Amino acid sequence: MAQVKITVMGAGAVGAHTAAIIAQKSLGNTFLYDIADGLAAGRAMDINQASPAVRTDCRVTGSSLPDTLMGSDIVVFTAGYARQAGMDRLDLLRKNMDVARQAGRYITEFCPGAQVLVVTNPVEAITWYLKEIWPGMNVFGLGCSLDAVRFTYFIADTLNVSVEEVRGLVIGTHTDEMIPLVGHASVGGASLTSVADIHTIDTIVRLTKAAGSAIVQNLKNHSGFYAASHTIAGIVEAIVLNRPEVFPLSVPCEGAYGFEDIVLALPAVVSSAGNHRIIEMDLDPYERSLLKKCASSMARIIHDIKRGGLTAAY
Repeated sequence: MAQVKITVMGAGAVGAHTAAIIAQKSLGNTFLYDIADGLAAGRAMDINQASPAVRTDCRVTGSSLPDTLMGSDIVVFTAGYARQAGMDRLDLLRKNMDVARQAGRYITEFCPGAQVLVVTNPVEAITWYLKEIWPGMNVFGLGCSLDAVRFTYFIADTLNVSVEEVRGLVIGTHTDEMIPLVGHASVGGASLTSVADIHTIDTIVRLTKAAGSAIVQNLKNHSGFYAASHTIAGIVEAIVLNRPEVFPLSVPCEGAYGFEDIVLALPAVVSSAGNHRIIEMDLDPYERSLLKKCASSMARIIHDIKRGGLTAAY
């Protein structure tokens, strides 16, 4: 059986680390593309020279030529500007729409049948933007998958238990409006609400929502990448192995949870075929109201993008 071709667009910290982890996991023929001359090639050289240490014979090919995408089965789109201290996600959207549009042109030219995993922020808006321009593109976003990993970490760290004993899920949007599903979280099989008091749970939720900004405030000029890279590689692994795992991905809503024509981060079962199936969870009225708030925010962003004629002037 032919190996899967996986191309990571963007050789910044997230993209390069993601390519390295994908290669270490031997998930397929791994390529790294970046418009900056020599950047992807240099990153690939560094990754490949680590192969004896990480015990893999897989190699990463780096290039600044867009035809690197030719025949890709999976494209991980990490290219664009990272959020810096003092920058909100709408500032980021203004900067990254042009990047997304050019990436979409290359994807549709060289690998129109690829599954496209958007990592570039703001992820729900960029995912919607690509789907709006190219309706046939099999595109979805990282959504709240990283937030779910952070939620799980903060539960484990706060309660001093192994992360292996914790289950946590976050939905909505990868913004301050994200919804850590406290009522669905568990520790060793017991509900989070039965093993932690309200104050502790509120602290965990606050830490989860502030995690990304806290990292940016410390790093100043870029955002975190270790946790994101491992999360992305985990999604790619589930797709390649056709392992039906559930991730809160940015997916187009076509009636799910009562929403249409927007993108939200919702629990979805991934598959190698690319038809990622949304799971309809039993949300309580408060969770429903928070999800509706996320949907309203997304609808406003979409309205403003459309009003601007789908240009990067938003």
